[in-house]
Amino acid sequence: MPNTSSHYFTPQTPLPEPGEIHTVKWGESTFRFATGEGVFAKSGLDAGSHLLLQTALPSLAELAGDSLVGDLGCGWGAVGCVLARELPQARIVLSDVNPRAVALARYNAELNHLKSTFCCCGDGFSAVAANTFEAILCNPPIRAGNEVMLRLFENSLRCLKKDGNLFAVIRTAQGAKSWQKRLKVLFGNCEVLQIKSGYRVLRCMKAI
Repeated sequence: MPNTSSHYFTPQTPLPEPGEIHTVKWGESTFRFATGEGVFAKSGLDAGSHLLLQTALPSLAELAGDSLVGDLGCGWGAVGCVLARELPQARIVLSDVNPRAVALARYNAELNHLKSTFCCCGDGFSAVAANTFEAILCNPPIRAGNEVMLRLFENSLRCLKKDGNLFAVIRTAQGAKSWQKRLKVLFGNCEVLQIKSGYRVLRCMKAI
């Protein structure tokens, strides 16, 4: 029986085998994703992550070859896998605190024959060197609390290269406006790129 009292941001052991397989269409590509109990959006690609990708990808299309892009709080890997397919010139680093999610993300990258991905388990990008990423995408774990979210965003700032961008999607009803203000203080800037279906996509640039 799954532990229904746990949350997707609570570390859990990998599943003995992947759960249900979902098919996701993105442009001309078709992905197959395995999910499971104890991970975020186990029923398939969620609306927030879809909007995040839809909004951020046009800004990332011109990235230079061998750029590093981070999928922060990757879950079972949907965002990172789509990035790997749509940005063949980039390398995608997927990170999550939940070993179960990371195992599924790694499985899904292999299932979709994506060779430019690297999956790691840890507290956000706390173990990543400063000035590493050209961009970071994040659908943050709101229910983990403000302290956890702030730590994720602070590490994002540290890990971005100069002029690199953080793209984050947050529900308006779950504090997106407040987080825009806090991110503006942290980064010195924060703009709303998209408002749709109860979500806001925010972009912050590392200016120095």
